[in-house]
Amino acid sequence: MSEIDPNSPVSAHPKQEQCCAPTVIGIALLLWLAVIPAVVMVLGSLLLDDLAPAFQKAIVITVAAALLLPVMIAALLFTRKRLGWEGVHALALVLAAFSGYLLLDAVMRAILPAHPNWLAALRLGLLLPYVFIVWRLMGAPTHEEARGATLPTVLLAIAVAALLTLPWALTGALGDSLVSLGLLFQALAENLPLALLLWGASYPFLKPRFTDSRVAALTVILLFALAVAGGVFPTGDWGALANALLLLPLGFLATELVVRGQSPLAVLPVLLAVRLASRLFIDPRDIEAQGIPEVQHMISLAITWLATLIVGLLLWGVRKFRDKAPYSPRSALALNGIAALVLLSLWLGVYFLWGTPGFFNDSFLIVLEEQADLSAAYSIADRQERLSYVYGTLVGTAERSQAPIRAELDRRGLVYRPYYLINMIRVEGHTLQMRRFEKLPGVAQVIRNPNVRMYAHRIALPSYGVDERPVPELQDNLDAINADGAWELGVTGTGIVVAGQDTGYEWDHPALMRQYRGWDGAVTDHTYNWHDAWGEFEVPTDEDGHGTHTMGTVLGHDGDDNRTGVAPDAQWIGCRNMRRGVGNPASYAECMEFFLAPYPQGGDPFLEGDVRYAPHLTTNSWGCPEVEGCQPETLEVAVEALRAAGIMTVVAAGNEGPGCSTTATPPSNYDAAFTVGAVYSYGDNSITGFSSRGPAYGLLKPDIVAPGYDVRSSFPDASYAYAPGTSMATPHVAGLVALLWSANSTLIGDIDATENLIRETATPKSLSYICTPEEASQEDPLGLSETGPLCACGDVTGTPNNVYGYGLINAEAAVKAALEK
Repeated sequence: MSEIDPNSPVSAHPKQEQCCAPTVIGIALLLWLAVIPAVVMVLGSLLLDDLAPAFQKAIVITVAAALLLPVMIAALLFTRKRLGWEGVHALALVLAAFSGYLLLDAVMRAILPAHPNWLAALRLGLLLPYVFIVWRLMGAPTHEEARGATLPTVLLAIAVAALLTLPWALTGALGDSLVSLGLLFQALAENLPLALLLWGASYPFLKPRFTDSRVAALTVILLFALAVAGGVFPTGDWGALANALLLLPLGFLATELVVRGQSPLAVLPVLLAVRLASRLFIDPRDIEAQGIPEVQHMISLAITWLATLIVGLLLWGVRKFRDKAPYSPRSALALNGIAALVLLSLWLGVYFLWGTPGFFNDSFLIVLEEQADLSAAYSIADRQERLSYVYGTLVGTAERSQAPIRAELDRRGLVYRPYYLINMIRVEGHTLQMRRFEKLPGVAQVIRNPNVRMYAHRIALPSYGVDERPVPELQDNLDAINADGAWELGVTGTGIVVAGQDTGYEWDHPALMRQYRGWDGAVTDHTYNWHDAWGEFEVPTDEDGHGTHTMGTVLGHDGDDNRTGVAPDAQWIGCRNMRRGVGNPASYAECMEFFLAPYPQGGDPFLEGDVRYAPHLTTNSWGCPEVEGCQPETLEVAVEALRAAGIMTVVAAGNEGPGCSTTATPPSNYDAAFTVGAVYSYGDNSITGFSSRGPAYGLLKPDIVAPGYDVRSSFPDASYAYAPGTSMATPHVAGLVALLWSANSTLIGDIDATENLIRETATPKSLSYICTPEEASQEDPLGLSETGPLCACGDVTGTPNNVYGYGLINAEAAVKAALEK
């Protein structure tokens, strides 16, 4: 901080007052403001962990207020009317006002953490009056002479905003229109009060009180970073600290614009555009699924950050040159207007010609109260008769009970798609229509069905290890379950059809082509063998690799020595239920419905479903979390319907371990599903750190475990890759079921007997140490190993337990038992 100008009209002070004390005090106050929120949050998380979250937040805010406000007020009183301290007095006033802003904002975030739109309304309702009061107390100058510079600078800010967000026009896509509007409202509420406080009140107040105006600008830039970092409390959002550093160039650019136009209006377009772009154009489900944005979005973020820095420096340099060679306000207005028009046109051209224009609006599901009673299906011995009974009962129930709802939808002119496996209707009308159907007779609930955005230029995140090792004679994962012992008994899965729903499948992969039911060695026919719930691919396609990898573990074999699958002579059909690895309740249910009674591409599942093409079982290496639209019970009816039809559903436990009760995502939490955890395929086959644990709403889960780490399997482009996950463990069990049903046809459709046989022949993995509360909720950021002693979740020790279930599958022992039945 520089000293006050001796020639300034603010004050003339004695020479002896010129010293470094004001600068030291000013820097100390800034550091105090920077450190307190983070320190208090750290101590709160360490010392208040046993308290309810509401009490934790209240204590953290109270302590932070007690440490911030008295210090700032004391600095104000100490420096008041003190010669030579006018600058630090002004700074103390700004910091006191800013501390109040941070604390008030923290209180609102503590009250409404899960309601962003209500939080935005509260911010505008409370922070704007607060900023207005601060503005009046500071008496910040209005700069009458700057009025002529406001419009040119706002136009310049619009041009800069278009330039900085140009990458998003190419790589991103908008989501639901209402959600997007909400995000805009939230961004406005977050940035408008801050812009008025920092660049409308604080900067004009500080600038004349410092010898060097750059000190005022630097102070405002730092306060902007501290405002972002303040998000760390009271919710413990530690990403706010990193964001504060990353957004420093934005603070510099915003301050440069205000210096030019002397109005906070010049800041808003850039603040809103840069801080809103990633929220608008990135599907939040991407980050939920993989923890980070997709590669093209990270590139856009990097380009925006770098461009923000470069443009800020460029504008600073141009302004310095302009001070030496000024040009008229009319010229500035014309030049900035042309720049805004050109760059906005460029943005729109890129967006509409090469980007993904428009909104990906969410649909909604009308779920009916009446669900078909399929209990009689279990007494039907003949497989085809059983399938036909289930299909007919489901379709009949849906046709009858949905009739009034469909008539209402037709009357309103809404586009819809009925389902029968779950008695529900997907409506493409805007979610604003949801409430109109909630009170209709026969409606159980109306839930959102989130859409998944497409990106015109996607760079998939590498998530599989490249296969650079020699092809093993017998892979470790297959050796761990004694698959070769089952093959030696002459059982390889012949006659069994396994259905997979996933990211898609590369049907002509050397390890999968021979087993694809739609290929007879000469002719390809995808009818009844492939379905895309997103309606994008008429031919089996895998844009991610996950599906191809899982199916390769079920039955992969190229006919030579390259064998990756448990049941290499079984057949497969497929359904694409995810786009970019993300689905929704309708896409998952649609694939399950296709498996019960496959129908032609574009056909009517109610009229053209044919149970003769139904698979024997399904492998499901996916989960439907809340962010994708599922509640714990959303898909339960569908899984139970398939079980009633004799189609076994094998599912992944999830990768949320090692905490207890982490097997909570549909369909892994259902009694009707056979849930699989993951172990290492070497050593003592211990559980992996990422494998989710039970209990699941009172159920013992997982049911069984299989190798799920460093599993080698098929991958797109006719390649092979290694990957970890319960997704990789699940197809081992699906392959084992195929072996069992191939070995003994009387087991086909008898899911209870099949599950019992697998459990009885598994290698037990018992536990004796009961989890403490801390261990039960532990998290492993890497998901590769235990962070504490291996313990029994749900106080269930021995075998079975909520970590290993009944133990590690043993293909040889299970097949022998099946042959003896």
